[in-house]
Amino acid sequence: MKFWRSIMKLPQPLKGGLVAYVIVFAVAFLSVPASAIFSPGKASPVTFWGIGALGVTAIVLGVMLAVDLRGSADAYVSFIKDYKPMGVDYSKSFVANPKFVRIFGIVFIIVGLLFVVNSTIMALP
Repeated sequence: MKFWRSIMKLPQPLKGGLVAYVIVFAVAFLSVPASAIFSPGKASPVTFWGIGALGVTAIVLGVMLAVDLRGSADAYVSFIKDYKPMGVDYSKSFVANPKFVRIFGIVFIIVGLLFVVNSTIMALP
């Protein structure tokens, strides 16, 4: 599991944010089919809470990257260079640039806000 070893090398606020995001993503991902199986015809409140929590963790992670909290953008760039998914080396790519990572953080904030707003609207009766 090179992915987890690469995450564990990150500084603490970023490491905690990424681990929280992965856990919340897994719960939200599993809640959608579980909602379809156990309550057919309507969505479970767990789905709305999962989508909302996914949005909140995306906002927190995006703020960490956008403001470069304790060197998070630089650490994320080193994570991208260190972790080579399926053998692809991104060290020379535009993705391995702290400016791109900060822009990615801003986009993550916007997407997280959309998730929170969407889950709130969907939860209304």
